[in-house]
Amino acid sequence: MIDPYRMVIVNLIASALLLGGALFYRYIFPKKNINLFILLIFVSLLPIISLLRRGTYESGDFNIHIYRSMAFYDSLMEGNIMPSWAGELNATYGYPLFIFNYTLPYYFISLFHFLGFSFIGSMKIFLALNIILSGISMFMFTKKLFKSDLPPFISSVFFVFAPYHLIDIHFKVVIGEILFFTILPFSFLFIYNLQSRRILLFILLAALSFSALIMSHLVIAVFAGMLLLSYAFFVALKNNFRILPLYVIALSISLLISLYAWLGPFLLSKYSFIQNITLGTVYFPTFQDILYSPWKLGLLFQGPQGEISHLLGYGHLFIIILLLTLLFRKKVPKKIYSEVLFWLVATFIIIFLILPYSRLLWESFPIIKVTGSHRLLILASFTTSVLAGYFVLMFKKSWFIYLIVTISIGSTVLNWGHRRIIPQIDDNILQKNLPKSTSEGEAHFYANTKWVDIKNPWFSKLPRKHLEILKGKAIVKELRRTSINHVYIINAQAPVTIRENTLYFPGWKLYVNNKNYPFDYFTDKFPGIITFQLPKGLYKVDLTFENTPIRTISLWISLLTFIISITICIIIFTIKFLRKTKKSYITF
Repeated sequence: MIDPYRMVIVNLIASALLLGGALFYRYIFPKKNINLFILLIFVSLLPIISLLRRGTYESGDFNIHIYRSMAFYDSLMEGNIMPSWAGELNATYGYPLFIFNYTLPYYFISLFHFLGFSFIGSMKIFLALNIILSGISMFMFTKKLFKSDLPPFISSVFFVFAPYHLIDIHFKVVIGEILFFTILPFSFLFIYNLQSRRILLFILLAALSFSALIMSHLVIAVFAGMLLLSYAFFVALKNNFRILPLYVIALSISLLISLYAWLGPFLLSKYSFIQNITLGTVYFPTFQDILYSPWKLGLLFQGPQGEISHLLGYGHLFIIILLLTLLFRKKVPKKIYSEVLFWLVATFIIIFLILPYSRLLWESFPIIKVTGSHRLLILASFTTSVLAGYFVLMFKKSWFIYLIVTISIGSTVLNWGHRRIIPQIDDNILQKNLPKSTSEGEAHFYANTKWVDIKNPWFSKLPRKHLEILKGKAIVKELRRTSINHVYIINAQAPVTIRENTLYFPGWKLYVNNKNYPFDYFTDKFPGIITFQLPKGLYKVDLTFENTPIRTISLWISLLTFIISITICIIIFTIKFLRKTKKSYITF
């Protein structure tokens, strides 16, 4: 174990070096402005230095997502383009994890692993890239808003160093939320760009980005969609109301692209374990929680027992107070008055939804009840970061801008690393523990089946064999086993009762000598496990997981819509590139 406070010293030294480098550049080139986009990238490196250390680290879900990435990658390598079943999890009984859990982040982690990185390394690359790209995406969106570099730089710094962003990276490691931070500004950018002439291109880009939000985290995407539609309506009302239908078209295409991600959970939830339990009340942070973190004078965002702060951010709160003061004193220029008002109202609505005062709304909709309101801090971090840019646009005094940047970055320095690093744990250790990981904490209980024992829904012990003879006598030879296909040759020397140690979920089908064959999946002794009987004889037994017709249709619709959208975008970019090349050639 490594003392976490050593990392604080490393981070302070790195910050000092970056500041010294910036001042040295100003001294050497006093007439040249520092490229703020490049500076943003260097600043974004500060909170990810700790990821360079070897091994896993203590966090909520770091290892959990490694286990799921392993199962996802194995399914991809079997030829399943859109995996559904996690076969090696749940003590090799498997469960339909990827039907109910987001999958988009696992594609990126699988890509990095395919390129030769370890799963642990792939996860760290994913985390690091998302910190950097979230700042870049925020810079690109706010650059469109402010038409200059300094306000976008400030907005991006606020977004990268938002407390909940750092909590997600180092303490929680909820990779769907982390990817959400990166994609969200792109969605707003493409909505904003629908005012331009390249309407088809930005309709498709807006659709692709919002579908990516849905595939990153479905519940948060519901609220993000409301915010995006509100912004689209605001932009249309202010500029050209006739473009509003374009937003509806983009939203419709995004729902088609992400159809497999939301239709499956919606239709198949009646078969999931969630039917066996009573959902608890939604967790709400208190008003004090979003104002102040109770550890280390408010500067540490995780408690000694792993408790998580739900702080909005001291710099972010400072910006809200300053802009409210300017608004009430009528100091906001008319040119940007409506924009500032929109983002302030949006921020207060989001904060209301985060706090317990909105309990009735959350309790009224079961589809959003399955998550905590604190996740909306992603949206609050975004809106307050945009507001920071508007403040800089109005306030020209450089010393004050330096002050709020210092508050935004400096107040988070204790959270640029994890509590403890564990260098002894590598991929091999995690791979060996993969089957047991579900009972040890990986379990996504919404994705379990309703037929399991409600008191013991997960398996902690691996079965002695994949296929067991419960009654009678037979010789068994396993021919093939993938996550969704188990093939055996069974020579039954007498009538036999067989248990194939796979958890049942609609989609599993049994074929005996290439013919559909009946089986049981709910008995008092083996609830949820596939069992069947065979008379005396020689058989080829094939147990296969097949998508239900509706899920198959949704998969094809998603895939075809995605391919068509990407192809059109590539064609448009190619034509644009060729036109520029031709123009340059003529000029030459």
